[in-house]
Amino acid sequence: MVLPVRVRYRSRMSIAKELAKTDRRIFVTADTHFCHTQALEIFSRPFGTADEMDAALIARINETVGPKDILVHLGDFMVKGGGRGWDEDDLRRAERLRGAIQCKRIILVRGNHDPSGEKRFDALFESVEDIVSGRGIAGVDERIVMFHYPIDQWQGRPNGGFHLHGHVHGFGERLARRFDVGIDAVANAMRPRLLVDLVAELRKDAPSGFTRIS
Repeated sequence: MVLPVRVRYRSRMSIAKELAKTDRRIFVTADTHFCHTQALEIFSRPFGTADEMDAALIARINETVGPKDILVHLGDFMVKGGGRGWDEDDLRRAERLRGAIQCKRIILVRGNHDPSGEKRFDALFESVEDIVSGRGIAGVDERIVMFHYPIDQWQGRPNGGFHLHGHVHGFGERLARRFDVGIDAVANAMRPRLLVDLVAELRKDAPSGFTRIS
């Protein structure tokens, strides 16, 4: 079943501006890799099967994020089965998983495992973006750049901006004010993070500026 949750805000404002305007709580996560049996071994996830993993991750999302909150998922929502395209079974699995998450407003920042141009998949989310970048998000004065992949020189870095990403599953190099929000990063305890609390932690590090490459 396709959920009637997609609301198109682009006609009146960008997603970043909407996130700056809203008074809803905003959470961030990434790299759930639903249905990905190999993730159990590759990322040392403590579950016996992919179904057990999916149920546990969805339970943790629902315990953390309320139905009226906003969840920004920074990519790799689900990993499809074999073959090149997304078939009917893949799409039904994605719909079932999305239907089990109580949060009505999920914004997906597309990752490498998320299909491109698959309208039925995109319809599961309020919006599907390649990147979200703006000032004022969740009331944060500095720019926040949200992208699936880690960026070394992100917009706003010299001025204290923050960069949130996924993709590296907790194995990325640490940079001041850059953070892996994926569920496999130990600090996240396999749960979404409340954006304002995460930024407060990252703000303890001074801006790092640009790094000159010789």
